[in-house]
Amino acid sequence: MKNRILIFLFFVFAVVAVAIIGSLLKARSDQAKKLEVQSRDLIQFTEEKDSIAQVLGDASRSIANVYNQVSNVAGAVAVTKTLENIDNLNYKNQVAGKLAAISEVVTGYKQQMKTAEDRIATLKQRNAGFGQKLTVLETTVKQLKATIEQQEAQIAQLNSELDITRAERDKYKAEALAKAKKLMEREKELTLTQDELNTAFYIIGTTDELSKRGLIEKKGSVLIFGGAWKPSDSLKVDESFTKIDIRQTLELPMKTKFYRIVSAHDQKLLRPQPNEAQTTPYTIKINRPERFWSQSKVLIITED
Repeated sequence: MKNRILIFLFFVFAVVAVAIIGSLLKARSDQAKKLEVQSRDLIQFTEEKDSIAQVLGDASRSIANVYNQVSNVAGAVAVTKTLENIDNLNYKNQVAGKLAAISEVVTGYKQQMKTAEDRIATLKQRNAGFGQKLTVLETTVKQLKATIEQQEAQIAQLNSELDITRAERDKYKAEALAKAKKLMEREKELTLTQDELNTAFYIIGTTDELSKRGLIEKKGSVLIFGGAWKPSDSLKVDESFTKIDIRQTLELPMKTKFYRIVSAHDQKLLRPQPNEAQTTPYTIKINRPERFWSQSKVLIITED
């Protein structure tokens, strides 16, 4: 009987011990899971906090650079007061463009601060214990927002100082267009004049061909003796002449190396000279074209 009681008590003790050990193991497991979750949350919090800090650091440096840009534009605005009429308007437009670009950048940083605030608020909602660790970031955001507001006020002030009215723009725009149109017309006239001054005509043929067409005639002869071939007094440049730009055409094609200048041009400025050795296809090169064409813009060459 006594042995049965002991066995029963041992069994009860064993069951209780197993229950206690199981409870302890479960508690330890729960604690481990809790610590794991806390550790994971802390890592995520740290990464997000560092990311926000990096964004704010970059923004802080960039916003400081914007301050320098605004200061430079402020100097440019002051310069506009010393200019007049169309030059003033053009300069004002350039400055206004710079202000618009800076304003767009500032607006971007303003949105960036709003995003940073939202991210900080989300971190605080996830764990109230993180709030103290986010104080520095919250302070930084407030300071940057205050700086951005100051920059917006400066930009607005500078825009008002430019005072580019629609009437002023229309007035000077019309004047500028009229001036530009006049300059373009003048430039076109000068171009046409230059082209005309540098246009020349030439024709190459045998003495018989050119004389029969009435382009050249013999002058200074007595009866049928002597004399020299010269351009005809009734010479007219027609489609049989080749039109050239003397600035570009420096060589003329020839059928033979035997030639003679009939028109009033200095034959010494041509290379090679008549009957000098050269390879085919035959060509003659014009040296110092400005001097060569100074006597006449109509060149007549005979080949025989």
